[in-house]
Amino acid sequence: MIRIGYVKNDNTRVTHQTVSGAPNANASINNLKESKSGDSTILYFYLESQVSDSQWDEYASIDQD
Repeated sequence: MIRIGYVKNDNTRVTHQTVSGAPNANASINNLKESKSGDSTILYFYLESQVSDSQWDEYASIDQD
């Protein structure tokens, strides 16, 4: 599983969606970036992979442009 979300300027982490597979994750993060375009409260977007039932590992981040 891959979790997609973003971190706000106050370091609050917001989970947008959890998907299965890289193609779905890419589509989800692209849609999220587009829907949040211009939102100055977002520091960056992230992708996390599930390591265990309760643990996630952030493996990619994309700055808000």
